[in-house]
Amino acid sequence: MQVSVIIINYNTFQLTSEAVESIIKHTKGVSYEIIVVDNASTECDPGLFEQRFPSIKLVRNPDNSGFAKGNNLGIQHATGETILLFNSDAACLNDALALTYQALQAEPELGLVTARLEYPDGRVQHSCGRFPSISLQLVELLRLQKFMSAEQRGRILQGAFFSYDEPLYPDWVWGTYYHLKREVIEKMPGGHLADDFFMYAEDLQWSYTVRKLGYTVKYVPQARVMHHFSQSTKKEKRLNQGNMILQNEDTFLQREYGWATTKAYYLTKMANFLLMRGNPEHRRHMLQQYGKLLRGKSL
Repeated sequence: MQVSVIIINYNTFQLTSEAVESIIKHTKGVSYEIIVVDNASTECDPGLFEQRFPSIKLVRNPDNSGFAKGNNLGIQHATGETILLFNSDAACLNDALALTYQALQAEPELGLVTARLEYPDGRVQHSCGRFPSISLQLVELLRLQKFMSAEQRGRILQGAFFSYDEPLYPDWVWGTYYHLKREVIEKMPGGHLADDFFMYAEDLQWSYTVRKLGYTVKYVPQARVMHHFSQSTKKEKRLNQGNMILQNEDTFLQREYGWATTKAYYLTKMANFLLMRGNPEHRRHMLQQYGKLLRGKSL
């Protein structure tokens, strides 16, 4: 088996079914298996997945233990030489599995590959980023990017500055479509993905670990995946999600960078928000949140 696809389901039966259907429809160039891990859903009987898709493996998690732990549970049941973490709200638009598998096989030092993520209307999602960095914050603070070419900005700053039309070796990528060599996971601490975050920022931690192990990360634009990534979430829920992301990033920064560097990073972030144009309410909120983190408070 070349690719083990792991999809975490939590009360998203229809979306998860569409994700499975898209993989079956488009995947031609590799052997694969699909493992659906149900995180104690209450929406319907998860056995319906087996009725609709007899070829999949269904793993029933008795608890909703989160995204990372759910994926680790799925990996325990996987037989593939590579592991693909695939969001339940994503869908293949072409033979993405074969394209990212081939990329992993072509470069021995490559440990992780992702695809081009698109909104349903075809707009690209900014899924590749740089690790948090004081120097990069200073570049933006001093507006040095204005003196760079578009290509330089994209390669150096990544994120929203990159065009996503060409291959890229980013620092980290979203966990929406996260294709890893099994050997990389086996070399991680404990032989599994870090799972102390219930949800959010785990992809940042995983990518950092991949890089620490000496592997590279690659974005492959030819592999195309639609990702719903709803932007219509209610304001209160968006704020809660944002707070959880910042809190997990704070844990990551202090663990990997130390408190002194983390503090300096927050100061440069706050300086950038002070000079930022746009929504003043958002700017005030972010300044308040980084101020709390700077004082060692929880969000």
